[in-house]
Amino acid sequence: MQITFWGVRGSYPVPGPQTVRYGGQTSCVEVRSSGGGCLILDAGTGLRALGQKLARESGGAAGRYHVLLSHVHWDHIQGLPFFEPAYIPGTTIAVYALLTAADELQQVIGGITRHEFFPVPLDSVPAHFQYHEVEPGVRMTLGEFLVLPIALNHPFGAVGYRIDCDGASVAYVADTAPFTDVLHKQHFLRGLEPLSDADRETLAQIRADLVKAITRCDTVIYDTHFLPDEYKRFPHYGHSTPEHALALCVEAKVRRLVLYHHAPGHSDDLMDQVAKDYAAQGEAVGVEVITSFEGMELDIEGAP
Repeated sequence: MQITFWGVRGSYPVPGPQTVRYGGQTSCVEVRSSGGGCLILDAGTGLRALGQKLARESGGAAGRYHVLLSHVHWDHIQGLPFFEPAYIPGTTIAVYALLTAADELQQVIGGITRHEFFPVPLDSVPAHFQYHEVEPGVRMTLGEFLVLPIALNHPFGAVGYRIDCDGASVAYVADTAPFTDVLHKQHFLRGLEPLSDADRETLAQIRADLVKAITRCDTVIYDTHFLPDEYKRFPHYGHSTPEHALALCVEAKVRRLVLYHHAPGHSDDLMDQVAKDYAAQGEAVGVEVITSFEGMELDIEGAP
């Protein structure tokens, strides 16, 4: 497998002079099999450039694309109206996400192109959109890929994905809070709320299921939006730190951790320091830690 990072930011896009090296587009990762199969992880603003590449590769011919969403917050779906294959007749775009019903997913995705916001409704573009609800723990086969959705801890719900193909594995874990301070449910949090015993049991189960799902993964892409001092100020926002991610990956015997979903306020210079510091921390515990940047390509190979 090979993965390409088309957007690595969280919250909102920040292209500009302070983000030239790491990029300013929001979440979007392309996964390719050795046989040419393609999965798209999240549809943030990075999806626009990916769509242009896919349209060039196809010569403008129709295709079928699988888009796996972690959740439907804006920074993970705003690229969909600008996805060039959506304007190619005969194309099918299958969208997968965690929601209570497939028709609700269609309503949410279609809502970003209501006439108040965008001139072309998604149900009017030449491509055909399909909507599929995913269930954590229930595997799906999408072409050459075996995909396992994983429950995460994020406001109003989110899922990660473990993807196995070509004898290798990659996990995509964005967005999630850690599993100690807050249990995110279906309401907005203004700050930390007291945890009941049942809440703590739920958090422990989510964490255990995540560790099991990513165990011995060759590469894990993880939400490391906050640095430790930032997390202390905003523990209820639904994001993690590199320390949280690294501890989980050590426990799960992961070979490589990719820091991802960078905070929009983190400049290139700060990200350089983050990359250096956490590469050293990872080396000390036997996990390769690299920091994602826009345009980065990684080969995912299974353990020898």
